Amino acid sequence: MNLARLTQRIFELDGGHRAFDFGLFEIRSAFQPIYAINNNAGMLYGVEALARPIFKGKPIEPMDFFSRLSSRDRFVADWACLCLHIANTAAWQLGNTSLFVNLNPGSCDYLDQMLTGLDQYADLVREQGVQPAKVVFEITEEEGGDKDALIRITEKLRDLGFQIAIDDFGVGSSDLLRVVDIKPDIVKIDAGWFRHMMEGDDTRRFAHQIILKLHEIRAHLLFEGVETPRELHWARECAGSLIQGGLFGKATHMGEATRASKVAVPDTRHPEKQSA
Repeated sequence: MNLARLTQRIFELDGGHRAFDFGLFEIRSAFQPIYAINNNAGMLYGVEALARPIFKGKPIEPMDFFSRLSSRDRFVADWACLCLHIANTAAWQLGNTSLFVNLNPGSCDYLDQMLTGLDQYADLVREQGVQPAKVVFEITEEEGGDKDALIRITEKLRDLGFQIAIDDFGVGSSDLLRVVDIKPDIVKIDAGWFRHMMEGDDTRRFAHQIILKLHEIRAHLLFEGVETPRELHWARECAGSLIQGGLFGKATHMGEATRASKVAVPDTRHPEKQSA
């Protein structure tokens, strides 16, 4: 993987934003804020970088874009996004705010290139004035994936100083034992999973047992997709310290995503009165 060649395909848009030339497509960055919740206030903790593909001047769904690509082209597109996001991050000077980026599980199929690419990426991050410790790689679990390759990649990330998050915990093939093996810094709890689990007494107790185990491995819990005060109440009930979702901000350009360094937290003492 030659990141120097990829960065040559990044170009500047109006307002300091950058985009990536991917043939017939253009890829842009969007960022969603993540807040650390404490008492009645939320402090900006980080932003998640998201790909926004453009075709003939019109946005298309990211899943539609990536699903059209071969395995190899998807691997290249993922690296293009990683390079683009750090370029956009550096342009806005995040300071102590963390950048969350996505790592496609299919990258394990290109293990050697992935490992050398991460070395180059660590250099690129530092060249852009960002410390690797402020970059969090989100890894989505994949059933039947190469577990040994995944472990090697996570070890490499940790050796380079990056942080690691498990994404979408609770969806599909989520495996608590696999999470324990990886020992992530952060576990992102899927919104649909915790909505379902917290609605019933039995499932609620089961969810609390799982959450307790995640706390035992000293992972910070990030509840994503939080849209209502009721869902915020559930997240706080599970000792979730990090919150992401429409309740506090949707994905947008970097300037807007980082504008509010502090937000007020809605009263969640009476969740039964809140709309679901």
